[in-house]
Amino acid sequence: MISVNLINLFKNLLMFKKITFYLIIGLVLRLVLISSTVHPDLRGFNLAAYFIAQKGEILTFYDHLRLLSPSDRLVEIYLHDGQGIFIYPPLAYLTHGLFNLVFYPLYPHDTFYNMINYWDRFLQDPRLTQLLFLLKLPYLIPDIICLVLIRKILSQKDRFLGSLFWIFNPVTIYSAYMVGQFDIFIAMFILLAIVLSKKSAYLGAIALAVAAGYKPFPLLFLPLLPGSFPKRILNTLVGFVSFLLIISPYLPSKSFRTDALLASQSDKLSYAKIMVSGSQYLSWFFVGLFVVYWFSLLRPKILSQYGWFAAALLPFYVFSHFHPQWFTWFAPLLTLCAASYRKSIFPAMGMLICFVIIVFSFEPSLNFGLFGIDFNFSLWLNSSFPSDQFVSIIRSLLAASGIVFLVNIKEPASSRK
Repeated sequence: MISVNLINLFKNLLMFKKITFYLIIGLVLRLVLISSTVHPDLRGFNLAAYFIAQKGEILTFYDHLRLLSPSDRLVEIYLHDGQGIFIYPPLAYLTHGLFNLVFYPLYPHDTFYNMINYWDRFLQDPRLTQLLFLLKLPYLIPDIICLVLIRKILSQKDRFLGSLFWIFNPVTIYSAYMVGQFDIFIAMFILLAIVLSKKSAYLGAIALAVAAGYKPFPLLFLPLLPGSFPKRILNTLVGFVSFLLIISPYLPSKSFRTDALLASQSDKLSYAKIMVSGSQYLSWFFVGLFVVYWFSLLRPKILSQYGWFAAALLPFYVFSHFHPQWFTWFAPLLTLCAASYRKSIFPAMGMLICFVIIVFSFEPSLNFGLFGIDFNFSLWLNSSFPSDQFVSIIRSLLAASGIVFLVNIKEPASSRK
């Protein structure tokens, strides 16, 4: 037994040595992009982090702006039509508050002040690069943890390929290190839920609840955790109760209830629909999601656990006008599936290419503007071809690639119990 363990340890060390070179390249790429790209979304959650870490407003930061004078500059910048800028569940801000607590002494404080109050001045600040580096550097922590979890989930023969896919996947590199969004934490807890659910579905449910503490969508994974129908009901209840415990300290806050708990982004799920009466409709997203739920319950062995999570996310990307950082939730699942099921690599690549093209169709601040380049891809394309029609074709290709991807991640009948 000891000799077998030593052999396995040696193999694991050898496998890690094989990816060291690629880890260094991936790290250098991330560090370059951290300091050379900037997006205005950095301001919102770092403003909340400042209130939490430097002002001690751990439970009251949601209401900070509404308590200020209407003439206050922060109100003028961040409070519009009664809608505040703190639109996410509390963990999104508490996590950044922890980073602020650790790194704030190293921040160039005048540069941080300009970022919050005077964006144009901030873009010309000579210490902009230093602040960007410190604000985005903590995203390396969940990134590395994701890599460790991916390697833990995959079989030994698939770990090298899975590691390469994760190190060089364009989705997290873009969302975390270029735009500076925190969705990589959601990806991390989704992976943790997959690992923990092998031991206990309840632990997996708690991990999904923590992921929902950043953005609520992972709650829709709860019915997909393994078990019989009664067990799945309990898993879902455990997850929802855990989520309620996370947000409960903030429920008395009016700003939290109106801006974060009932955020308007959820309306995107009902855009794609078929009207069945003057006021009632079928939501394509929920039809797709409920089909996944049914198959997961009745034929649970046809997909792996991460395959079911991937299947649940596909209707979201196909039937909603998703924000580009939301594709980060799918990135670890795409990595696991492509590494485990080689036939899915090409449709997975097709989906990634579609993602990149769709990113170009967004406003310039989400693509060329990240590098300070004044170029609007959609306007340029409109001069020769309707950009909306072009992007619609790309979204159709994304949907088709997703269907083919799902077909190719089915578990072979011989491996089902």
